[in-house]
Amino acid sequence: MKNRRISAFGFLALVTLVLMSTMSGAVYNSPVSAQDAPTATIVPTVVMGGEGCAVGAPTVVWYVGLGSGTDADVIPKEKAWVDNFNKSQTDACVTLQVVHNPESYDTLKAMIAAGNPPDIVGPVGKRGRANFQGAWADVSQLATDAGFDLSKYDKALLDFTSDEGVLVGIPFALFPSFIFYNKALFDEARLPYPPHKVGELYDGKEWNIDTMTELAKKLTVDKNGADATDPAFDKTNITQFGYWDGWGDARRITPIFGTGTPFDANNNAVIPENWKVAWKWHYDSMWKDYFQPNSDYKNSDLMAKGNPFSSGNVAMTWTFTWYTCCFDMAKLNWDIAVMPSYNGKITAGLHGDTFAIMKDSKNQAAAFKVLAKMVTDQELSTIYGGIPGKLEDRDAFFAAMDARTGDNKIDWSVALEMLKYPDVPNHEAWMPNMLKAEDLFGKFYTKMDQTPGLDMDAEIAQLQKDLDAIFKAQ
Repeated sequence: MKNRRISAFGFLALVTLVLMSTMSGAVYNSPVSAQDAPTATIVPTVVMGGEGCAVGAPTVVWYVGLGSGTDADVIPKEKAWVDNFNKSQTDACVTLQVVHNPESYDTLKAMIAAGNPPDIVGPVGKRGRANFQGAWADVSQLATDAGFDLSKYDKALLDFTSDEGVLVGIPFALFPSFIFYNKALFDEARLPYPPHKVGELYDGKEWNIDTMTELAKKLTVDKNGADATDPAFDKTNITQFGYWDGWGDARRITPIFGTGTPFDANNNAVIPENWKVAWKWHYDSMWKDYFQPNSDYKNSDLMAKGNPFSSGNVAMTWTFTWYTCCFDMAKLNWDIAVMPSYNGKITAGLHGDTFAIMKDSKNQAAAFKVLAKMVTDQELSTIYGGIPGKLEDRDAFFAAMDARTGDNKIDWSVALEMLKYPDVPNHEAWMPNMLKAEDLFGKFYTKMDQTPGLDMDAEIAQLQKDLDAIFKAQ
């Protein structure tokens, strides 16, 4: 075990050397471009743990860095969890390795290339795993061998935690999306709140995209008090918006219109029709119907310089559970509602973190025993947030959330209901040449938000052409 810990420290030098040479030829795509990758600097990292282990227990390296878990106040909690785990059992000896993003991606590539990968990586979501496509073990058989019952998990969530049909983890920290709404702005406009249950009507109408669009217009107000349905509405002096898509990129804003992938079985770029509809709706919401802030408005003082819903001047936003980190939950008068349907179907984008075992791990069986404890341990779940995959821990999670909401009584049943409607395939799933493809989607999104007068059909056609070249250049 001592040798394994020294080896982990030694990888700092190895990573530097590898990054200076030919890492661009590695099998896995990284979200860090070659010109941004560190070359002559020491990769910041923390390696700890391995104390208090049973004699002869196999070493399991837990790698943190592709998602959450690298904040200074979180690392001591992770270390404490490792120490407690090591003392509590004899099956494994866990060593914790924390590498900060963006260096974490290149560090992991170097470890894989050198034939000494970590055993467990996490917390990690779809996007983090997608940048190492094919590097993850299928945990289905490992679970069976360990007597771990997967049947207690919702099949939809197991499907979500699968990549390209391979179950790479077990549902752990889940972040469903739904509609956050500002009750005060609804009250001021004397409009009913949006539905909290699937199938409920809104003011006698089906709760779908069209209904939400009209509602958003009524909740968009100019400096004279006219709303966006009024012919006298002044689009140049808007003081309140009805809707905001939340933070994201061009893929992130598609799930409300259904799922899809931008390529076919031969890696030809093919933009799904529902994505085209989503992008045109998003674009028109800013430049034609004016119920969503464009880039200039979003970054203004009125919109809290890039965090519109937190400003109190946006009536609705569609975003994920993790957004509760980013506004004053006690100060704002708010609640949550279910997603509207499109063509009769509800799709709620889902983010979720899990722990994954690397396919090249030399200790997969021991690693799974550690992973099984990780995904069912309430203490670890509390560290990272997110709705627990373990059903019996959810009441405690929401009680902790309630303690932060002041006088607001949030209907958390909405969040649980939206877990039933994940976007599979997910909007963060793997694409060919993922780094460059994500860059194209990001630029396309920015162009939509910043540029009036676009021919969206032409823009989408150009995006597909550019993506096709990127996909085939992989």
